[in-house]
Amino acid sequence: MSYSVQQIKFECFSYIKEFGARMEDWSIGVADDPEHALFGLCGVHPERDIWLWKPALSPHAARAVYEFMISRYRLHPAPASSASSAGRCVFMYRRMG
Repeated sequence: MSYSVQQIKFECFSYIKEFGARMEDWSIGVADDPEHALFGLCGVHPERDIWLWKPALSPHAARAVYEFMISRYRLHPAPASSASSAGRCVFMYRRMG
């Protein structure tokens, strides 16, 4: 199942609201393999950390969510997500410390 830009934004905001913290305490990225990006490249722990990923309708839709959350709400770009990434999945995690 794929999600629209608005659905993914809603999920991101729901997580931030539910798990607290400031917007700046979260990182967001796009990837074709969000599991590898989160757990391998970003060092997120699957059980201890707070994270999510959602497949978007297209790489363009995923990028729209990513750009919106970074520019408007100051989320940090995830280290695993490069400026040229054409991934279809949006991932987000709460940065600790």
